[in-house]
Amino acid sequence: MNELSERAELGLEPPGFAVPKIRLEHSGFEAPSTTYGQHLTLRISNIERRSALDGADSVRELLTTLVRRIGMRILAGPLIGIEDGPPERRGVSGVVILFESHAAIHTYPEVGQAFLDVFSCKSYDTETVAAVLREFIGSFEIVEKTEFDRGVHWSTSVERELTHWHVQRN
Repeated sequence: MNELSERAELGLEPPGFAVPKIRLEHSGFEAPSTTYGQHLTLRISNIERRSALDGADSVRELLTTLVRRIGMRILAGPLIGIEDGPPERRGVSGVVILFESHAAIHTYPEVGQAFLDVFSCKSYDTETVAAVLREFIGSFEIVEKTEFDRGVHWSTSVERELTHWHVQRN
């Protein structure tokens, strides 16, 4: 028995559930037509210009520029929150809701780190994401990077998906 069938047997995953393959260090990602979209997550460290992550206006500008450069359209936001506290926990978080999905960032200026999350049903170039980050925050190190398909086996037919959904639940 493989790990996937063990997880299904334990009730952790539905039978036949396929876990998306994670793609590491891959750029120019094109989501296959059998998936809903592309999801990029980054954890960056050793940020050169930490002050660029230490204010609502600069994080708002970063998010707005980022999503426009990768060809997305803003539906709402950016919504920005500032967390005060000890230096290692203090930072700025921002999220922008896109017609295509969302982008979010959580910054920790005092420790020179940030987390970025970009999910979209429309393909985009991850190298453009990195270029926009360099423009705003200077040099940095990518500590964690994942790109993966979301909505594996997603159909473009809403009727087919709805029928499949009903069959699975009855």
